[in-house]
Amino acid sequence: MKALDLKLLRDLWHMRGQVFAIALVLAAATATFVLSLGVHRSLVETRDAYYARNNFADVFAEMTRAPRSLVDRVAAIPGVRRAEGAIVQYATLDFPDRPEPVRALINSVDEQGRSQLNRLIIRLGRLPQPGATGEVVADESFVKANSLALGSRVVALVYGKRQVLTIVGTGLAPNYIYALPPGDLLPDDRRFGIFWMGQKALEAATDRTEAINSLSLTLERGARQAEVIRQLDALIAPYGGTGAYGREDHVSNAFLDNELTQLSAMTRVIPPVFLLVATFLVYIVLGRMIRTERTQIGLIKAFGYTNAEVGWHYLKFALVIALAATVLGSVSGVWMGRAMTRIYAEYYRFPFLSYQLDPRVFLGAAGMAFGAAALGALGGMRAALVLTPAVAMTPPPPPVYRRGLVEALGRRGGFSAVGHMIVRHVARWPGRSAITVFGVGLSIGLLFATTQFLDSSRSMLDNYFFRAQRQDLVVSFIEPRSEAALLALAQIPGVLRVEPSRAVPVKFSRGNRVERGAIESTPANARLTAHVDMDGNEIDLPTSGLMLSRQLADKLGAGPGDLVQVEQLGGRGTRAALPVARVIEEFVGERAYASETTLLSITRDAAPVGAALLRIDPAQRDAILVRLKDMPMVLGLSERGATFARFEDMIDENINTMLAFYITFAGAIAVGVVYNSARILFSERAHELATMRVLGYHRSEVATVLLGELALLVVMAVPLGCVLGNGLARVMTAMFSSDLFRLPFAPEPASYGRAVLIVLAATALTSLLVARRVMHLDMVRVLKGRD
Repeated sequence: MKALDLKLLRDLWHMRGQVFAIALVLAAATATFVLSLGVHRSLVETRDAYYARNNFADVFAEMTRAPRSLVDRVAAIPGVRRAEGAIVQYATLDFPDRPEPVRALINSVDEQGRSQLNRLIIRLGRLPQPGATGEVVADESFVKANSLALGSRVVALVYGKRQVLTIVGTGLAPNYIYALPPGDLLPDDRRFGIFWMGQKALEAATDRTEAINSLSLTLERGARQAEVIRQLDALIAPYGGTGAYGREDHVSNAFLDNELTQLSAMTRVIPPVFLLVATFLVYIVLGRMIRTERTQIGLIKAFGYTNAEVGWHYLKFALVIALAATVLGSVSGVWMGRAMTRIYAEYYRFPFLSYQLDPRVFLGAAGMAFGAAALGALGGMRAALVLTPAVAMTPPPPPVYRRGLVEALGRRGGFSAVGHMIVRHVARWPGRSAITVFGVGLSIGLLFATTQFLDSSRSMLDNYFFRAQRQDLVVSFIEPRSEAALLALAQIPGVLRVEPSRAVPVKFSRGNRVERGAIESTPANARLTAHVDMDGNEIDLPTSGLMLSRQLADKLGAGPGDLVQVEQLGGRGTRAALPVARVIEEFVGERAYASETTLLSITRDAAPVGAALLRIDPAQRDAILVRLKDMPMVLGLSERGATFARFEDMIDENINTMLAFYITFAGAIAVGVVYNSARILFSERAHELATMRVLGYHRSEVATVLLGELALLVVMAVPLGCVLGNGLARVMTAMFSSDLFRLPFAPEPASYGRAVLIVLAATALTSLLVARRVMHLDMVRVLKGRD
């Protein structure tokens, strides 16, 4: 073994505590990178493979009823590779032991297995047999959640007719990766499931012989999707078409894309924080090591070693740390990535979802770690390279202390001798002190920025579920109804109040910008719902014109006073130019609102009720749900309490898991920064501390010199960490927001305190490790070594 390599091993062992502390920070960066990018790649590759294997369509359209011959006409549109028609029908399932209604969305499937688009995967059992009435394939999540099995029979109300459905298989399809019940924001496997029934059987059950109400298309490479959609809309308009849309607007795909956006944001924001701290740590530790080894460097060069060899020796010190960090971080990242993947598998219905060990992810993590370590080593290497043997073998000039501002402040503040020693040393090394303060501040900031997501989520849920929604139940109808539907609901015993609401699908356009959406309306005197902005203010609907959410207004490039072209999708296909009366900052979705009068001017019908909001007597909840379950006009039912509970469960599972990871990461930064600072302070001041012991100072007083300086730096880091955390949290909140959800920045004061206390605990435990060295200081050895 070469002499310099042997010296490197000895240095690494001698400084193993500091080496491990730096490696811990670098490992946190690589673990975050491997976790987020690995899960992101796993989801993307799984999604892309699933879509490709099962021919997930590019364009979708729904209509009221159209002849099956329409499929051939659609397939003839230039740019369309393949078109398929199907029947999609909601049904109510009767579970006698449960009062709440259970819904299913039944899709037609070719019994011979000839359906090519959105292809069904059979997980267990088989497809329905040709001509078999009532045989269905159910999605496996619904089967598991409701303790069903192959051969289970369920009574269903399909198209107003009661029918017994027999489950002959379980399956999955790419267009239902994220399956939402009508009117809900989260999947509910106990109350909503996806079924597939034979084409002929579903035609008979819905009186749609040789008819369809749904279309799926795939496009040729290079085809213009917008042009295909334009021609498709023209074909389906006579059949009650509600407007074609692309894959990006498909609900299942949109929710998955939202999750991928958040993972990508995490990869871009958090690892750089760790890398920055690790770079400074390597710079400080290596610089200190080179200063203490001046004489050795001079001897090495005097024996004939070149500058390049000396520089490479110290660079290898940093690269060994990076290697250890890469291994530790990669193993930790894979373990955490697998845990996150298991959580995603509970919400997204993939036939396979496993954490992919992509070599590119590990190479990227290694590149980050080695790059940060090498960058930090450059400063120290430069100091070693410029040293000549003659200069290196002479003692370094002693530090010069002058009376200055710090001295004056200390005298006026009545500092003791120990206090003067602490503040003088901090002022003597302002750069290193600043790096320690900055590193501890970053750990506080990172911890606050992640834990405040819990506050943001709670604030969003409180505003959305309690201030904006005051109803107990939302009853959605198969089609818009007259006000007689409200009277029927009001007569149910236990129903205290009923209010209507309606959402009409439309296409918004302004210039060359086009967006699909819906205009929602509620009565002017509504008490069961309100429009609440992100600041908690209640906003009244404008008497005329539109009120747009900020997300939709930005996409349309519209502001108050601008005209937006509105075209009704389905119905009469009414077109109108409406002014934007107000733009509102909201939490959920890209939404538009208008008064009942404005909406009726678009629909021009006598059916102003699309859904009903109910306030009920909790004591009669079960009886009310049973009555609603038997109403054929009811499409879906959403309970505010149940939806809120599912949101809380998701937050508790997902966010708490992530918080545990990031508390560990923030603690790693604090430990790495404080431990290295403490060891450097101890090595620099060991002679002073030993001298103080000889002069009669107690061990506790001597330890105060070292721990007091650390405590001062950590206290200085607290306000900086709160400021950094506030800025980082705002950036992360903005990056994690999407078209579907928008989180408010609403931290609680306790979040600052929680972040500070966790970091203080980590730094206190780390300081105690160094304090033990002070307590067991060998005064004779230290003083002789100095001489």
